[in-house]
Amino acid sequence: MMTRRPPRWLALAGTSTLAAAIALTCATPAVADTPGPKNVIVLIGDGMGYNHIDAASLYEHGTTYAQVAVDPQAGTIEHLPGTASQVFQQFPVQVGMSTHSANGRAEYDPAKAWADFDWIAEGATDSAAAGTALATGVKTNNGILGVDPEGNAVKNVAERAAELDKATGVVTSVQFSHATPASWGAHNASRNDLHGISDEMIAGPLDVIIGAGHPYFDDDHQPIETGRFDYLSEGAWTKLTDGQTPFTLVEETADFEALAAGEDVPEQVFGLVQVASTLQQARSGDVEGVLPFETPQNEVPSLATLTQGALNVLEQDEEGLFLMVEGGAIDWTGHANETTRNIEETVDFNRAVETVVDWVETESSWDETLVIVTADHETGYLDGSQSDPTWTPITGAKGQLPNEKWFSGNHTNQLVPLFAKGAGSDLLASYATGTDPVRGAYLDNTDVARVAFESWGSEDAPEAGEIPLTATVPQAGETEGSLTMSVADFGEGVALGGGANVGDRLRFGGALPTVSVTDSRSNAAVGDGGWTVSGQAKDLTAGSQVLRAQHLGWTPGLLTTKPGVTPGSPVASVLGGGEGLAAPATLATATSDGRLGTTDLTAELALEVPVDTRAGDYAGALTVSLFPVD
Repeated sequence: MMTRRPPRWLALAGTSTLAAAIALTCATPAVADTPGPKNVIVLIGDGMGYNHIDAASLYEHGTTYAQVAVDPQAGTIEHLPGTASQVFQQFPVQVGMSTHSANGRAEYDPAKAWADFDWIAEGATDSAAAGTALATGVKTNNGILGVDPEGNAVKNVAERAAELDKATGVVTSVQFSHATPASWGAHNASRNDLHGISDEMIAGPLDVIIGAGHPYFDDDHQPIETGRFDYLSEGAWTKLTDGQTPFTLVEETADFEALAAGEDVPEQVFGLVQVASTLQQARSGDVEGVLPFETPQNEVPSLATLTQGALNVLEQDEEGLFLMVEGGAIDWTGHANETTRNIEETVDFNRAVETVVDWVETESSWDETLVIVTADHETGYLDGSQSDPTWTPITGAKGQLPNEKWFSGNHTNQLVPLFAKGAGSDLLASYATGTDPVRGAYLDNTDVARVAFESWGSEDAPEAGEIPLTATVPQAGETEGSLTMSVADFGEGVALGGGANVGDRLRFGGALPTVSVTDSRSNAAVGDGGWTVSGQAKDLTAGSQVLRAQHLGWTPGLLTTKPGVTPGSPVASVLGGGEGLAAPATLATATSDGRLGTTDLTAELALEVPVDTRAGDYAGALTVSLFPVD
């Protein structure tokens, strides 16, 4: 079972001074009530419109599914007979989705979209704004990640999942710090700040990050002597390779395949495929005129293999998971108007969807997992028209390039398809209140995040001003005696100060407020039992910056000495060679000899961070839990 972070927060402030406030759980650790899906998996074909899917289907199967002929002057709309060739085309929820950004088109206008072929070619979203809407449920301006138009960071679904102790991850066929995966891992006013984005993603709560962007390989999977740190900083690369992060670094194709096979699966994985920008799209070789897959491919894992590996890591968490999988280079082929590689990339994405469906049906179930397949926008304005731009069906035969034409090298503002199945899919379908004359019912891209937030909530229940809680364990059939815990009034918190240099790190220290345990249960009911108090920390954040809970350690101590009461073992930070307080650690235990009456506990806290940690006011959480032992 994967060790997860707790759902309560300890307020901490600053890298040089950290203020602490303790929130308590009762005898059974407090977990937010989380109805709805246990697992949410979102698969995004970046730039993938209705016609991209059908073009790939024509090549693979000789069939189409969503082709239409529209003549706005005559006012006619003809839907061609469709054949479902992809697993997601059999999902029960199939609607359209609008994609506009906050500073693009004011909104999708169905009448204008089908009255003028050129209307949807203007005012389109970019991947940063679209990804932010999908991840957070908030519209923002183009070029911005995880930040609203006023500059405020907004919570994304992966962050909410982590608050609920769920494992989280992103997988992509392009560089990991590109706009779409970054929408679930970063908050940045510029999508082009790739170093800042990658630093935040690596330091943040994601358990799995897999994609391209290797600094020592080119687009043909060939090693280069001098590293190109385009997509992540050299410092971040050094930390990953030196083991200074909680991630297990995976690079080799054989290791990705082993991960997908379930061999030696770690709890956190940073997978950097040995290519520069994309798995396959940017490789050398003929593009125009050749059939898909005729040009030899890079010997790197497919998106399906990467997806299976990510699922193997994340499924270890018994609380559930969130995963975003992106076929990112579909968009790149749209910008370049590359028909052959557009089919290749879409087929690769389809195989990833099949991998997810297989996982749901063998390792999970549709009763507990929601799968959403969609796009962030359409790219390239792909259509069957050959001369005058009209809405003409794409045609073709199996094994041949379809009859189609590109009418743009940019994003468009047309609806994209959305397919959904599983727990919560009916709720998602209920959001499709818009009506398009051609595509029918449609929802907005913000509704993808909305279904998760409405199912899981956006915040935990308030802590009642951080007032200490009491956990009472009544005796069987009687009310005599109780077991309670409280924390001394600590005001605004305890300052962790000092800031001493210890080699390549800084160390700050302070004391945990007094934790008091009062046990008045009868010996007849408890017998040889006693109690245990444990603690666990959450990651500490300052805006977009994150210090993982592994950086916080403690040395437990007793303020009341009794026979049978034993403090827990010291826990070192990850920089000190330990695992930190990201996992539960024992503060003290008591046996029958010392359990009765009131016992006061404390601990010396130590926060250790790299010397190059960015300054800021960090906030996190430390939960102290009391468990009766009968």
